[in-house]
Amino acid sequence: MEQGETEVLLEVGQSYLLNKEYERAIAKFTEALRINPHDPEIYYYLGLAYEGAERISDAVSMYEKTLRLDKSFSNAEMRLSELKKKTASGNK
Repeated sequence: MEQGETEVLLEVGQSYLLNKEYERAIAKFTEALRINPHDPEIYYYLGLAYEGAERISDAVSMYEKTLRLDKSFSNAEMRLSELKKKTASGNK
């Protein structure tokens, strides 16, 4: 049952993400994390939602957690690299 709940929360969160409803997406992904705190995909989507909400330090933190759980998660690596380039160039 828990895995099914996580999948539903992920789908709903992704829908909010697509509609740029970042705070709602963050709420759903956070709820999914409470059920399954070891799923790198959830951290990745939470990072995307934080990024959309312009909460860059939170997004960086989520991408880093994604990579700690799954070193081969290339999308998280790309987003993290992109954000670090942006912040390094003083584009705050």
